[in-house]
Amino acid sequence: MSNHSEGKSGLTLRAILLASALSLFLLASSTYIAIKIGALPWPIVFSVIVSGGIIKLLSRNRPVDIHEVNVAQAGASIGGLIAAGIAFTIPGILFLNQTQGLDIAWPNPWLLGILTALAGLLGVLLSVPLKQTFVDQEDLPYPAGTAGAELLKLGKAGGKQLLTIVCFGALAAVFALLRDVYFPAGLSFSALATMGIFITLYPMPLAISGGYILGPRAGYSWFAGAIVGWLIIVPWLFQNGFEAGSARSLIQNLGMGLVLGSGIGFLVSYVIPRIKSIFGPVLKSGKTLIRLYPILSVLGLFGLLFIGVPFWAAALAVLGVWAMVTVAGRMTGETNINPLEQFGIFVGLVIAFIYSVFELELGMFASFMIVTFVSVATAVAGDAGHDFKSAAIVGTRFKDIVTVDLITAVVAGLAAPFVIESIRSGFSETLFTDAMPAPQAKLVAGSIFGFDYPNVFLAGFFIALVWEIINSFLPEKLRNKLLIMPFGIGLFLGVALAIPLALGALIRMIIDKNYSHLYHAGLLIAAGVMGGEGIAGFSAGALTTAGFPFANGAFILMAVFGGLLLISGGVLFAKYRNSE
Repeated sequence: MSNHSEGKSGLTLRAILLASALSLFLLASSTYIAIKIGALPWPIVFSVIVSGGIIKLLSRNRPVDIHEVNVAQAGASIGGLIAAGIAFTIPGILFLNQTQGLDIAWPNPWLLGILTALAGLLGVLLSVPLKQTFVDQEDLPYPAGTAGAELLKLGKAGGKQLLTIVCFGALAAVFALLRDVYFPAGLSFSALATMGIFITLYPMPLAISGGYILGPRAGYSWFAGAIVGWLIIVPWLFQNGFEAGSARSLIQNLGMGLVLGSGIGFLVSYVIPRIKSIFGPVLKSGKTLIRLYPILSVLGLFGLLFIGVPFWAAALAVLGVWAMVTVAGRMTGETNINPLEQFGIFVGLVIAFIYSVFELELGMFASFMIVTFVSVATAVAGDAGHDFKSAAIVGTRFKDIVTVDLITAVVAGLAAPFVIESIRSGFSETLFTDAMPAPQAKLVAGSIFGFDYPNVFLAGFFIALVWEIINSFLPEKLRNKLLIMPFGIGLFLGVALAIPLALGALIRMIIDKNYSHLYHAGLLIAAGVMGGEGIAGFSAGALTTAGFPFANGAFILMAVFGGLLLISGGVLFAKYRNSE
């Protein structure tokens, strides 16, 4: 294994404290984003710019150490990935309780926090030996990590960039709060409903920014799924005797099947043929890691037991994490996509099948905890690969990246259940509506409880599975012209979210073709908009939970974000005038 002491150190107390604080910021805003749009672009670029900007401001006239910035951003981004792991899974409990009349217990936040932190730690540690194969030997692209490193090398992370993020973030936050107060339901075209066309336009800068970051292929695939599903299939079903709710449920079940089938198809077509090279590095880990793996695995086992998972199911879940984090690291490095909740669902379904064969009782609560544990671990493992790639490019000491990732995995993991609790309380009326669909949580809930149209789900599953296998044999020029996973998400979520996403993808395509020098500026604006709207939405929910009426809380936040907008705009204007 490569020498982990190679590279220059950036591990300072300031970097650790900044990483911890930003990881909590990203945990809060990313949880809201994940539930709001059903996707979460990697937060590394945002972390690089904000970390670099803050360190530059604190350094005053002293040069900024890019390795300190790299350590801070690596730890900070962990908060965003833990947010995805818990936001994509735990709300599914609420969904089943609300829609199926069940009474699945809500997990104890302290026990869930310990379980989430242990999953994050295991994800980081299990990803360490993969660096030798995925980063050092195969040099996988890890696009988000590469983008973050390039920003560091170009000196883009600075005070002016931080002010730009604050400016656009505050503007997006004020817009989002005004929208949610005065225009919460969006614009629906009720006249079209008689034809089975259900369209709601919902102005969402967050989704436009997400489309820009995801890019044309993913954005247009998502949009195509929405058009095919909601403007062609649903109206056809409606006009042939289906009720509106049944037609919508059927197309959503098809979308869920495509999403899960695509993830499993990747395992079959890509991972299994390379299983020796993928898992080999874990077996060749250094002595320190060899000692840590069983200790942390046992701790994860006890964490699952304490929260209510039966022993053999808990043991199988830990083994599932060992397998899936490696797959997540590889898939993220190749595609920049990490279907973390699907890894959790896959392990959960395997365990449920084993328990049914031996006529053992598992229970829905235990299944949710298993899926959450695996999802968090695979989310963190995928992100760690980006951090390792950035460290390799910039020359930051690998050991420092691992250390800060471990620290913030604990910080964000312990806090994650309380963030979910704030959203559960603050958005109780809008959760699982078009405004906050939480699609991944619905997918998890469906896999545990069962789907309205299981045959349609299975049809979508096998179509995507076969698609991915055939796709793996096609020439490079023909491969992945249509991304089946985003297509399935479009089927599931409908047109309202697909339109702003496609708009963002269109902007990205125009910039890539005609104004490539503006790509990083667009990325900067997109990061600011996503962070601003995300933290505004979460903060409004937290204030509502604390007892403020939503409108009053929103107006308080508007004053805060409006002040930030004026201050940052004034500073940017002053800098511009001084540079002339």
